[in-house]
Amino acid sequence: MKPKSGRLRMLTLAALLVLVAEPSGAAGRANIVCDPDPLILNVASSNGQISVDYLGGGGGLLYAYAIKFSWDGAVASTTPGDVTEGALLSSAGTTFFNAYSWAEDEIKVDCSLLGPIDGVTGPGTMFTVDFDAVATGQTAVTLTLVAFRDRYNTPLTGFSGDDGEIQVDIVSPSVTNVAVANLTLAHTNEYAKDGDDLELTATVTDDTTLTVSDIRADLSTLLSGTGSAVPAESYVGNVATWTVALQNVTLTADGLKTVTVTATDALLNTGSDSDDVTVDNTPPGTIAGFASAPDHEKAELTWDDPTALDANLRGVVVRYDAWGDYPLYDTSAPSYPADETSGDGEAFNGLGAVTSGTHTIAPRDIYYYGAFAYDQALNYGAAGGGGQDRSTNYWLGDVAGVMGVWGYNGLVNDADIDKLGGTYAATSPTGNAAECDVGPTDDTTATGIPLPDDFVEFEDLLIFAMNYSVVSPRAVPFLPGQSTRALALELNAGEPGEDGTVEVGLRLVGNADQVKGLKAVVAFDPGELEFVEARLSSAMYSPLAPVFFWYGSGEGSVQVDLAVLGAGVTVGGSGEVAVLTFRALGDGYELVFEDAFLRGAGNENLHAALEGCESKPGIPAAFRLGLNAPNPFNPRTALAYAVPSESHVALRVYDVSGRLVRTLVDGAVEPGGHEAIWDGRNEKGHEVGSGVYFCVMEAQGFRGSTKMILMR
Repeated sequence: MKPKSGRLRMLTLAALLVLVAEPSGAAGRANIVCDPDPLILNVASSNGQISVDYLGGGGGLLYAYAIKFSWDGAVASTTPGDVTEGALLSSAGTTFFNAYSWAEDEIKVDCSLLGPIDGVTGPGTMFTVDFDAVATGQTAVTLTLVAFRDRYNTPLTGFSGDDGEIQVDIVSPSVTNVAVANLTLAHTNEYAKDGDDLELTATVTDDTTLTVSDIRADLSTLLSGTGSAVPAESYVGNVATWTVALQNVTLTADGLKTVTVTATDALLNTGSDSDDVTVDNTPPGTIAGFASAPDHEKAELTWDDPTALDANLRGVVVRYDAWGDYPLYDTSAPSYPADETSGDGEAFNGLGAVTSGTHTIAPRDIYYYGAFAYDQALNYGAAGGGGQDRSTNYWLGDVAGVMGVWGYNGLVNDADIDKLGGTYAATSPTGNAAECDVGPTDDTTATGIPLPDDFVEFEDLLIFAMNYSVVSPRAVPFLPGQSTRALALELNAGEPGEDGTVEVGLRLVGNADQVKGLKAVVAFDPGELEFVEARLSSAMYSPLAPVFFWYGSGEGSVQVDLAVLGAGVTVGGSGEVAVLTFRALGDGYELVFEDAFLRGAGNENLHAALEGCESKPGIPAAFRLGLNAPNPFNPRTALAYAVPSESHVALRVYDVSGRLVRTLVDGAVEPGGHEAIWDGRNEKGHEVGSGVYFCVMEAQGFRGSTKMILMR
């Protein structure tokens, strides 16, 4: 029978010795061994070598040997060509060495010295075998000792073999879905502070069986004094979990921390994945500029922009403490709430960079307010004078609902003056009459804190008089102002609607609470546009002050007049004040200001630049970023934007601290109207928490932004 393959070294110095006899087994420990035992084949090293070594101690000088070895080819593979002679015999002289295969997964090795050489005592390597990994599993490398001879072809005894083993695993464990959950903070898994209970989970799979000791988490970056190899506490259904180790934790210094989970199988293959969490143990700064002002069965609350108070700002909470002694206030005044849990209750709680709120509460009283900024980890800022104020929740002088009947309707009018006249000059008034004792106030104003003096007289008359028909001290809330005051016309859509209508926004730009009223006459070509209607924008409707609005149209023009009613009340910022609707009659159109002027709180003229607009069919007249819809949203919102010519456009989402959250568009965009979708995820694809975000559009000198509110 011809061997499958082999290797032959022949020299003419000696004759080939034929090996035919079986050797006798040696007593005691085996002296033909495999090294290493076992041979490990894994992902990092998928091939390796076994050395078949003679340790010495056989019965005589070894001149020739024959050995077979077999293995499971489904686990590892080798060929006769991968068998190499060792130095045991070749170091003594010229040798014949041949490896060949007579059966699948079995190789026979024959080796002999040539010529008059006595033989060797050992130890040494007989031969080596290179193996390649095939599939996960293990196989014995079974040694069969065929023959051992001396130089006279006499069988030698005292040789015994120890089988080897190959262990194969060429699949690394898979670690996915690593997630740090904050069990204390229901609103976020992105932030944590000292004392929070956390949970770490990871999905771990492998082609072999893993235990909790094989799956370890590096918590050293997150937890103070915790190591980098914390074993999982449970491993059920391919999910590893750490909870006990993360209870009531003390965290490392503030900042973004990475938690890595690594799984290691029996053959040292590894897989890993990680998740990030932000440690935040630093409370926000103290609210500044807080003020409360009266309204009918409510108090209007305002404060300075809290954005700079904390990079991870979540919102603002306002607590209150009620005096509880309306209308006399003879008892001791309460204290301002000392922290976010004290006082009689919560007056307001808003997410994001909120700067105002309303506390709706019916019982008439003087309310003491304390405002506290809080971050995503629910650290709260300290109480401070800048975050405290007090006010009534009613209008001083509002004591009658209708003529002759005590009651409250949010107005100070003739019915209230009638009740004042009926109690005027009364001393130590009681019952409803005591409600007329409202003066003096702590700051002499009609919206100050009443200091009843048990006498209804001139001080009370002045308070009634100042509040007569005037009950709103606030400006209409609006958007932050810009630098240069202007009136501008802006197309609200790039193309006409299905009915051919076009909406044009009349925008107030660069206003810093100065504008009380405006008049604008807009001219157009009647051959291009047909006027349909004008309306006050939704942003101008305010519970704090009414707005007078009127419009009229003529041939080729439309006039809009508006003013905010109330002493000292103005439009509180910049934005869209009115919407003009036209029907497009041609392919293009132009709108210009024929006349316009602004008036201030004292009826003074205010200078303003005038900016018209024009359109081409199907193409926007200017860059524009619209409001997102829906807003608030969860989990998706759409942002419409317009591009007048092919331009490079960047559309990015930022959080309230100004950090980039997601890039939606960054490249060349064709002219026309477009839409981008934000799914409430960051660049890594992770969901972001509830709060206020800003979308900023930049293109060829244009920069626009819109505020979005995500509510999970």
